[in-house]
Amino acid sequence: MKRITIKDVAKDANVSIATVSKVINNKGYVSEATFDKVTQSIEKLGYRVNANARNLKSATSNKVAVLISDISNIYLMSIAKEVEKTISSLGYHMILMSHNDDEEIEYASLKILLEQRVAALVIIPTGRNAETIQSFIKSHIPVIALDREVEGLETDLIVDNNYYGSFRSVEYLYELGHKRIGIIYGHTNNSIGRERYEGAVEAIHHFGLVEEDLYIKKTNFDEQLAYRATMELLSLPNAPSAIYSCNNTITKGVLKAIWDLGLSIPEDISLIAFGDSKQWELVTPKLTLMTQTYNRIGIETSILLKNRLTLKEDFPLKKTYLKPMLQLGNSCEKFNDEKEKRV
Repeated sequence: MKRITIKDVAKDANVSIATVSKVINNKGYVSEATFDKVTQSIEKLGYRVNANARNLKSATSNKVAVLISDISNIYLMSIAKEVEKTISSLGYHMILMSHNDDEEIEYASLKILLEQRVAALVIIPTGRNAETIQSFIKSHIPVIALDREVEGLETDLIVDNNYYGSFRSVEYLYELGHKRIGIIYGHTNNSIGRERYEGAVEAIHHFGLVEEDLYIKKTNFDEQLAYRATMELLSLPNAPSAIYSCNNTITKGVLKAIWDLGLSIPEDISLIAFGDSKQWELVTPKLTLMTQTYNRIGIETSILLKNRLTLKEDFPLKKTYLKPMLQLGNSCEKFNDEKEKRV
């Protein structure tokens, strides 16, 4: 079999040998588009001389990218802070960006980070843009996905067991005697939204609860849509006696709607939410939560990232699933007929 040379790569990418050399050795300016063409040709042709592979891996900056979905989310920022502490001790700097669950913003951010030649990418993905994220992997840049998967792409992964968390949340309300439970979820476009939705719906079916389409509201993880969804739920003639909110942002909208309607928690409506306990420390009554292990995720991410940046030998992709915990508060109470009349 013919040995692939740098000349073959240049011909395939339709660039000069000097340009290929710049990409391999990270010397001199090369546009992002040209860099992508050359690295794609290297992968396609199987140009795998060990020294060159090592050079490609080292053709990065001392920056680590952290791309999250919501820069105002305390839970996500705590993870970013944990990552920053770790990489700072290794001499790296953090680039923090947010895509607001918009795949076009995510795509634009990823292209910028590719141009920056970051040393690693920690991402809470929208679930899309797998091809662009694949470009990092092809360039030997470690990718760690948090909170949700990159659809159709294998990466390091650290997530909560979202299906279990949702199922258990609805189960807890069932144990309190609730049969009409409102489910306010985000969407099913990514793994976190899909798993939380499926876990809740399966629990309703499993425990023989009232299965009513009007009780299940999609909000795209948007606070205002969650507010409207809650208003609609609680205005129904046979309104649910309890609500399960699938994330922190949704819970903000749910709480505002309940307060604006002049209802009391849990006397008029029971509420359980999937989220971070720190965000709700000042809320009265204390919320019953399916708590995310934000501190554990941050630590697990930092350890894995440190290994990816410092260990010379490759090791298999690591997938870590963390079990969320039910944290009892005072926002849920047992169902009774008097509640029915009040709601």
